[in-house]
Amino acid sequence: MKSILILLAALFLIPAHSQEFYFGADLSYANMMEDCGAEFKENGIPEDVYHIFSDHGFNLIRVRMWYEPAWQDSLVQPVGVKNRYNDFEDIKEAIQRAKSAGMQVMLGIQLSNFWADPVKQIIPPSWVDVASDTEILKDSVYNYVTRVLTDLDRDSLMPDIVKIGNENNGGVLRHTTLTGNYTASGSVSNDWSRHAQLFNSAIKAVRDVSSGTSVKPEISLHYAGTSSLSWWYQNIINNGVTDFDIIGFSYYYAWHGGSISNLGSVIKSMKTSFPGYEIMVVETGYLWTTMNYDNLGNIITTPDPMYLPVIPEKQHEYMVDMTREVMNAGGTGIVFWEPAWVSTPCRTPWGQGSSQEHVAFFDVEDYNFMSNGAGTWPESPYFNELTTKKVTFKVDMTGQDVSKGVWITGSWTGEDWYILPAISEGNNIYSYFTYLSPGDSGAFYFLNDSTWAARETVPSECATWLGTDRTYKAGELNQVYSFKWGTCDPIGPPSDVSVTFKVDMTSQDVSNGVWITGMFTGNPWKILRMTQEANNIYSYTTVMHPGDSGAYYFMYDDVWGSRESVPGECAPWWGIDRDYKIGERDTTYAFIWGTCQHIGEHVNSIPSASLSDRQLSVYPNPANGLVTLTIKSADGHPRAEIFDYTGKMISRLNLNEQISTIDVSSFQPGLYMIRYSENESVSFEKFIIY
Repeated sequence: MKSILILLAALFLIPAHSQEFYFGADLSYANMMEDCGAEFKENGIPEDVYHIFSDHGFNLIRVRMWYEPAWQDSLVQPVGVKNRYNDFEDIKEAIQRAKSAGMQVMLGIQLSNFWADPVKQIIPPSWVDVASDTEILKDSVYNYVTRVLTDLDRDSLMPDIVKIGNENNGGVLRHTTLTGNYTASGSVSNDWSRHAQLFNSAIKAVRDVSSGTSVKPEISLHYAGTSSLSWWYQNIINNGVTDFDIIGFSYYYAWHGGSISNLGSVIKSMKTSFPGYEIMVVETGYLWTTMNYDNLGNIITTPDPMYLPVIPEKQHEYMVDMTREVMNAGGTGIVFWEPAWVSTPCRTPWGQGSSQEHVAFFDVEDYNFMSNGAGTWPESPYFNELTTKKVTFKVDMTGQDVSKGVWITGSWTGEDWYILPAISEGNNIYSYFTYLSPGDSGAFYFLNDSTWAARETVPSECATWLGTDRTYKAGELNQVYSFKWGTCDPIGPPSDVSVTFKVDMTSQDVSNGVWITGMFTGNPWKILRMTQEANNIYSYTTVMHPGDSGAYYFMYDDVWGSRESVPGECAPWWGIDRDYKIGERDTTYAFIWGTCQHIGEHVNSIPSASLSDRQLSVYPNPANGLVTLTIKSADGHPRAEIFDYTGKMISRLNLNEQISTIDVSSFQPGLYMIRYSENESVSFEKFIIY
């Protein structure tokens, strides 16, 4: 009954949509995780994992299906674990369990024996001999999809959405060989007319089977990323693939970059360009910790700098904000990838454990559902009214007793002013966010216990509400109210900084991935997987404190001995390792593998130790109105330009004065960079607009 009520509530929460919005979770690993020893719980009590998701408002489950995943047979798994998962029998079980829990199903038919992605589209071995004969191959595709859906429908398991392929940026059924290290080789064709015929054959099978069934699945295609998204769909339509319903795509900040607001702009553009189709984020994910809890490297390692620190509450906030943006832009759903892929004794091709335990919605120790993470995101009350704006309240509790938590109350919480918990962001900063209608105003104050007597005493000069309380007023843009406890003083720039390590692997062997280890990864040093970017660049981002210092180096595999040889002139630690020293601003350490040569001119290998050492400072940061720029020296010919996160210059600045103020209220929220140059000296400063 609880599941039904939540699902019905979700329908009424979104009046702006003509159909139900899909709150999706990919549970492709869930069955296997149970066999591997994961006993999923909620409040410490074992629960059916599918029901846990339906109880928290999820209404769509995605499952992947491989043709004949024989490669799994060679993995040595614990006793009681089946040889194969994500084959037909496994997806039957997943669909049955999802539907029994009251959820719809998206079946991803990957047309491959192995993970299909932009660089791997492995042709099943039984089809390799006809891979170059499009007529025969498309007949094989038609018969396969027909057989799968017919057999599912016979057991009343017809999926509600069929996704043809998976991240088909370069086409479908392209590669003949899965190599020993699980990469693809032997490309058959780059011909888009061929790919189009194969897509159409699968689509025709879905339409033909569903013409006689009660459940008539929608059809989705799938592109990875936002770059070239419009081109890809226009290209496939131009090649004759038109009979599908959903423009699906993957979006991860870690791999595709861009702010949440940029994601909304992409969806709006796609709605305009392709008015006959739904737009859906069919795959996404976001981390709640930067820690790696097992021997398998984590996949998603780069947080959005607008959502630091990396904690479960920020994972929840990120998904709420993303969903509102997708809804406002006209999107019809979001699917979170592998929130039940927890760490177990089972193995993948790349090692034992999980690459998503730091993303999954369950505690890494006992598999208990984390109610403070993104697992409760579909239940958010902020999807009821989408014209509201985000308002964040922050308090600096330095020197105060926080043993009983930090709390907030205000006139927006209801007639009786409920006392609500704030989250710890580290460094004695606590925050709470809500969404309010433009023009809403009222009072608020902070407390260091959940009782009325624990309130702060607000100085009269900023107690503008009845002489005792602070005042807020929601505007047309997102806002932040931040103060030191019991004062009128605003909170200064955050002391935590985002630190990114990058390496250029051009001409290096990256078949086993690219990795990093160092003093910041734990004791003993953990080996962490880096994220692939464009042009052979790999990156890893974490959060550190000003003054932190230590050693690190890059690796071409996750085993000791696969390290780079660092030249002595840039190996101050023991003569073999690189070094970092963290200042008071976000910074990047970026080098070409095995050299002291930086990647690009804007990298500071050792950031400034203090504000006074910088040529340029930006305050406040983050900001949403006026930004003050302070120049250390302006004796030469100072020049400054502002760039957005894509590298596009959006403004030139006149810096004739040593202190200049600029208005950024018209800028879109996101990450920006100021390039300041004077004579031959160049420096960069990042700043965030919220």
